[in-house]
Amino acid sequence: MVGPNAVRIGQVIDYQNTPQIVVGKDHGGTGRGAAVIKLTMKHAVTGARTQVRFRGSDEFEVMTLIQRDFQHLYSDESKAHLMDMQTFEELSMPLENLEGGKDKMAFLEDGMDVVVQVLDPELGPISWRLPARHAYKVRSVEVRVAKDKGATYVPAILENGAKVTVPDFIKPGETIIVDIDQAMYVSRA
Repeated sequence: MVGPNAVRIGQVIDYQNTPQIVVGKDHGGTGRGAAVIKLTMKHAVTGARTQVRFRGSDEFEVMTLIQRDFQHLYSDESKAHLMDMQTFEELSMPLENLEGGKDKMAFLEDGMDVVVQVLDPELGPISWRLPARHAYKVRSVEVRVAKDKGATYVPAILENGAKVTVPDFIKPGETIIVDIDQAMYVSRA
């Protein structure tokens, strides 16, 4: 058991019987009262954010969050089927447990490496996420008629149907690296 003063950003704590990832921490209080520690937490499964005030005497349990490498095999209507890259065991994860939700589904491809977050010891896999960056092939690019000064970005559609904006020098058929979290072009592959 640890108090709110000892908790670090990135740790997973058991708050009201749910795993919460600490994403922010702020110390405060009045000049005459006890110190108050404000923790911003993200639910480990749903991603919902909450901000809670704690006294220095409050305590909670720190949980262990392990990240394991998997490969996305295929998806059906409700589940993604993943393979552990070390044991070659297959795991089915609900699509709603994908970090980032439905917005990230457009970037998911068969054979893509993903990360599964596992809570130790008893809860098992709780969520999964796509890599921060991935290479995609460009299917089509909107053509600009007039030349603007400076860098111009145009909408593009990738082979998997995802939409991103790319610099106007990118042509269909090129492979580019996309920052999946921001849904933006990073560089040519």
